[in-house]
Order: sequence, then structure tokens, then C-alpha cells
Amino acid sequence: MSHGAQSISAEQIRSVVTAEPFEVNGQVKTILLAAVAVGIAGLVLGFLGDARATWVSVQVNFLFWFAIAAASTGFSAVIHICNAEWARPVRRLYESSSVYLLYAFVPLVALWLIGGPHLFVWFHEKIDGKELWLTPAFVYGRGLFAVVFLGYLMRRVVHYTIRRDLGAIRSGLCGVDKKDAARWMDSSYDSYLTGWQEAPEKEVAAATSRIGRLSPAVVIFYAVLMTFIAFDQIMSVDPHWFSTLFGALYFMSAVYAASAFMAILVPFACSVNPVFRALVKKSTLHDLGKLLFGFGIFWAYMFWSHYLPIWYGNIPEETGWVITRLREQPWQSFAWVTLALSFIIPFLIGLSRDVKQIPLGLALTGVIVLVGMWLQFYLLFAPTLYPHEIPLGIKDLLITLGFFGVYSLGCISFLRRVPLVPVGDIAHH
Repeated sequence: MSHGAQSISAEQIRSVVTAEPFEVNGQVKTILLAAVAVGIAGLVLGFLGDARATWVSVQVNFLFWFAIAAASTGFSAVIHICNAEWARPVRRLYESSSVYLLYAFVPLVALWLIGGPHLFVWFHEKIDGKELWLTPAFVYGRGLFAVVFLGYLMRRVVHYTIRRDLGAIRSGLCGVDKKDAARWMDSSYDSYLTGWQEAPEKEVAAATSRIGRLSPAVVIFYAVLMTFIAFDQIMSVDPHWFSTLFGALYFMSAVYAASAFMAILVPFACSVNPVFRALVKKSTLHDLGKLLFGFGIFWAYMFWSHYLPIWYGNIPEETGWVITRLREQPWQSFAWVTLALSFIIPFLIGLSRDVKQIPLGLALTGVIVLVGMWLQFYLLFAPTLYPHEIPLGIKDLLITLGFFGVYSLGCISFLRRVPLVPVGDIAHH
């Protein structure tokens, strides 16, 4: 354990253990429930009009929100691998995205059973050289496996971080007697502690060891399975165009978007909860801002790594895909807006040290990046189907708000049930 592990005092550990459940006010809950309702209304409105454009919106939102959930939850494994003590106060906020992984398969199943034929030509005809690979059952079978298995693996890491905390709390390692920690003695938490033995230090060490074994697997499978999703669910909309870097663009865009989401969630959590307000310092916000800034530069590098060899090679099989998106209207203007929101504006803002330490400044930067990332996924997918128009409308905003509402309610439900800061691994030191 690094020296930074001792930055949380015994009194702060006690405050985490004895804290009231994470809550947001009724107005926030009402807004999120309303977002879900308008999302459903957006779907109905869309299907009554242009069904294909509506399924494009569902596809983009599936890709976008699953990307954020997978990358955010995966950060828990990365934090463990890197022993990133600066992230301890916000680690559980990253892990809160794991709830969305439980039902991320739902839009994918709907796309398979209903929406796919509106989007992919390989539903209707065989693609030369890819007859076996691009068949609906095989494509969506791979996709469901990727979503479910990756979600399971990541949630196991989260499970053991919570197990470690609950075991330490119940065993008295946190220095809090059972009366003050009565909340964590409830039988609803027993499933986390199945098989817990009498030697709590050994059990805490065993849980840490399991996290250590699972975390590298999470990183490896994240890269591999997200690449398959990118190839199958984005690139195959134009089945004759391909890029071997496309998977990396998708899973690194996911990491960038997850960093942007945290840039919003952390200031919000600090504003509504005293535990986060006490433990998240300006330096923590600065670290989050630097992370967002760094991944923004890396995202730009990934974009350029795609564009440059295609431009330099000038092979018609490759350039047509790029020309539609970057050189011809109406998508050329759309692409410039996407680049501005995804990189140019966040980069200029991120040059300021002060803005990274101001909660509102950090959150606004996160909002800009998230909008840019959503537009990027739309730009990667939609122009193949709509080369001469941009079918964005009010329905797309409503559907996106619906996904946002479901995602955010999942995060809140998670935080309500767990210790808000991981303390099990340091409580006995």
C-alpha cells in the first residue's frame, strides 16, 4: 500500500462507515424519471415517423452509454492495478456505472429482433467474403456475449471491493462498533460475504488478491470485446469498408467519454453528499481534469492515426467512407462541430490549471466532451445510411435523455447501498 493510503484518517474512515445513505432530493429524482418518460415518448414519436432514423438513434445511444458504463466500471480495475490512491475518494463513483451493465443488453436484443434490418444490409443479403461472419445470429450472438461477459467480469471486481469493505466493517477492523455500523449488518448484504471466515485480515487480503487477479483480465477483455463491438455494431454498417484501428478508436473514445461523465458526476456528488464533499479535494478535481485533458489529446491522436494513412494511401475502397463524413455536405459541417466539441474547445479549456479545480468548470467541460462524443458515434454510423441528409431531430434528444435517466438512476441506486469510499483495505493498517 502506498504512502497515499494513509491520507484517510481513522476519523474519516469512521465518517464513511457511519454516513447516511447517499440521497438526492426529490426534484432530481423527478427530473430523472421525467427523462425516462420523455425517452419513451421519443421512441413512440420516432416510430410513428421515420423508423429507420429512430433505430439509428437507439443504436448510437446503445453504443454511447454502454461505452461509458464499461469504461467507467473498468476504471476500478485500472485504479487497483496502478495503486492510484488519488482516486480513492471517487472510485465508488466510477463503480456506480456497473449497474447499467446489468441491462445494457436490452437495447441490443431489441436491435437484433426489430431494428437491425433497418440498419444493416447484411440482414438482407450475403456479403462476399464475409458470408459467415456477417450473419445476424452470429453478429448479435458475439455482441451479447461481449456485453454480458464483460459486464460480469467487471462487476466481479466491484463485488470484491464491496465485500472487502463490508467484511472489514462487520469485523470491527474499521474501529466502529456494531451499534454505530448497524446499517451494514442488515441481511441484505449477506450475499457479499458468503464464505467469510473468522480471520478478517486474511479475508480482506484474499479479496484484494482476487481483485488483483481479475483486474488485468478486465483490461485485456475490455480491449478485445469492445473491438468486436466496434467492428460489428459500427463498422459493418458499411460492410465493404474496414479499418484495423477502428476498435481502438471506439474503446478509447469510451475511456474519454467515461472521464467526461466523471467530470460531471464527481462535482454533483460533492454538492449533495457530505462524505464526498469532505474527501474530494481540489487536487482530486485537478487530477480528474488532467485525466480528461490527457485522454482528449489521445483521442485526437487516434482520430489522426485513422485519417492520415487513408488520406496518404488514397485508395478508393477507403477514401469513400472518409469523404462522405469529412469532405461533403451536410456531414462536413457536422464533422467540424464534432471535432470542436470533442477536442478543440476542451483542449483550450483544459490548458487552464484553475478551471480543472473549479467544480462547475470541470463539469461544463465534461458536458461539452460528452456531447462531442455522442455526435462522434452518430457521425461514424449514420452517414452510410443518410449520405445526403442529417436525420437528427427532437426524437434523438428525447431518446438520449431517456437513456441518461435510466443510467443516472442506476448510479444513484448503487451509491445508496454501498460504503461511499473504499476503506476495507486500509482500515486494519
